[in-house]
Amino acid sequence: MKNRDWLFIDENRIHNFRSTGVLINDGKILIQRGIHDTEYALPGGHVAWGETSADTLIREYKEEMGADISVERLIWVEEVFWKWGVRDAHTICHYHLVSINSPTQIPLNGVFKSLETDESRLIFQWVDVNELQHYKVYPVFIKDKITNLSDGIEHFVSRD
Repeated sequence: MKNRDWLFIDENRIHNFRSTGVLINDGKILIQRGIHDTEYALPGGHVAWGETSADTLIREYKEEMGADISVERLIWVEEVFWKWGVRDAHTICHYHLVSINSPTQIPLNGVFKSLETDESRLIFQWVDVNELQHYKVYPVFIKDKITNLSDGIEHFVSRD
């Protein structure tokens, strides 16, 4: 039986646990967007029940890009309160610094699509960390934090 995502939905609320990878190469960060979207986020996905947030990233990068990664360390934890359609949403997200195991598995610059699977609706793009200010990217705090990563774990609470 496939593990279910850590995602709880009722008529008024959504609660979910996500894990996100921060992949930086040669001064560029990998971001993603839906094929028809204009807003960007960092690659990752819902944590499955019984799965660690690090294991989620290993699975998601493999499923969406065909890439094998190493999870270096947890850098940020965010609690986000926002609207998901008409529902109130509460997301907890772990952000891990990750590295690519084999630089030949994905393009290391430019734009590329996700693998031809259910996730083929994603576009990945490398952006210079100093140019990230010009993109509508979530979480918003990344624009300030990406050029000055703390040695410890930082905690953020966001309310949209």
